Amino acid sequence: MRQYTFVTYWGETEPPWDWGDFPWIIRVGVRWIMVILGFLAAEWFVNLLWSGAPFQIDGIGALLASTAIFVVVRLLLRPILFIFSLPCLLLTLGLFIFVINALILIFAEWVCGIFNINFSIDGFWAAFVGALVISFVSFVLSRLLRRNPLAHRRI
Repeated sequence: MRQYTFVTYWGETEPPWDWGDFPWIIRVGVRWIMVILGFLAAEWFVNLLWSGAPFQIDGIGALLASTAIFVVVRLLLRPILFIFSLPCLLLTLGLFIFVINALILIFAEWVCGIFNINFSIDGFWAAFVGALVISFVSFVLSRLLRRNPLAHRRI
């Protein structure tokens, strides 16, 4: 096995903003836009499943602020929750990460309430489905934004 294979794979598939040539603010901005689109998709999908609008974002200012808070909360809490819930993650073969994502979304909603940002989630299941949609949209967008999205990993 050659080392060149991994270097070639990285150079052919990673988006240009992840190469390190771009300032960190551009990399964070691209990820933030992905989360914004994930929040919009989650609001639409969760409100489609349940009546009464359990996932609600009022206005563009609330959308920008709530996604920024979500990104910061996820950055700070996810590693800690991941380590403390490692036994549950092992028992569920990693599926407990979806519960962690829902708890992070609920905590972000609580922080938004402190700052009077109009973002609300009614219940755990709405947060769970919303976190699933946000994760799915982020995954799909990160795959589509690669230079060669259908490239297979060469081992």
